[in-house]
Parts: sequence; structure tokens; C-alpha cells
Amino acid sequence: MLRHTALFLAMAAIGAGTDLWTKHLAFKHIASIYDEVRIIDGFFSFGRTTNPGVVFGMGAGAKTIWQIISVAAVPVILVIFYTVRKPRWILTISLGMILGGTIGNMYDRVFAEIDGTRIHEVRDFIKFIYWTPWGGRKIWPLFNLADAFICVGVFLLTVEMMFFDERKKPDEPAKQPEPAPPPVPPAAAPGPVVEGK
Repeated sequence: MLRHTALFLAMAAIGAGTDLWTKHLAFKHIASIYDEVRIIDGFFSFGRTTNPGVVFGMGAGAKTIWQIISVAAVPVILVIFYTVRKPRWILTISLGMILGGTIGNMYDRVFAEIDGTRIHEVRDFIKFIYWTPWGGRKIWPLFNLADAFICVGVFLLTVEMMFFDERKKPDEPAKQPEPAPPPVPPAAAPGPVVEGK
């Protein structure tokens, strides 16, 4: 269990650390929401925006609620991990990634500042452009590494629950006891000995 704990905490630290570091760099070097750094022209670039809600900006008017949920999610994930008696490696990695991403976005909602003002919103900077046959050029809503870690972690956790969870495996049929061998009939008793006259 000690190795699993070390890997779980390492995954969380790496996830949260890289997320916060890349957010810092993006918001330091990209001046405004109208600027971007092109990585693959017409496909992938870095920009900057903030999200007060959750996925695709939903729930933007509930900043306080999302702050509470993001803070509460951290101990919940810890409790889930430490209540598993014999975790598999895929479970350890997935929960570590989810925890790292949760900490990264939680930090933004509670502590992140832009120009000296706390924003209480999540900083996003990864920008993908794609095309559809019916709509032409589209821009995927900007996201960050924390979102990516959470999504990959949830996917791995789903795989673990579907294919590796011992509770999902069918019970093995109970072994039938082997039939007892048939009883051996007792040997016939010898008859009386008749002596000759």
C-alpha cells in the first residue's frame, strides 16, 4: 500500500504543479484574450481566458458554489483512495490524476489573481481548432491541463471499474463434491465345517 500511496501523491503533485506552472506562463506571456501563440497554424495554439463555471462555461453565475465544491472535492478524493484496501495500479494512477487536476482548478477558484485582483475563475489557455462538414471552422472551448488530467483520470477509472473490478466478475460456480464410492458388500461368512464320519 505504501508504493500505491507514493504514486498517488506523486501523480497529484505532478498534475497540479504542471497545471499551475503552464497557466502562469500562458497568462504572463499572452497579453489579452485577443492574442494567441500559434503552435500548429490553423489547428493548435495557446490563448487565454477565464471560466467562472464548469464544462463549456455552464453554471457561470454560481462562482461561490463551484468554489465550495472544488474545495470539498479534494478530501473526498483522498477518502476514496484511502478506503480502498487493495488498489490496482490503474486505480491509483487515475485517482492521482483526478486529484491533481482538482487541486489545480481549485487553486484558481480560490487563490488565482490577474493584475492583482482575485478572479475566482479557472484560467484556460489550450486552444484547438477543428472543422465540421456542416459548420466549417470551429474553436473548441479553451481548457487547461487540469481539465485534461481529470478527463483522462475519469476515463481510466471507468476502464478500471468496467474491466478490472473484482466485484464485476461473475462468481465461479461452486465445486460439486465428488460422489462417494459405492459401498463394498461384506464378504460372505464361511459355512459350518462338516467333519467326515
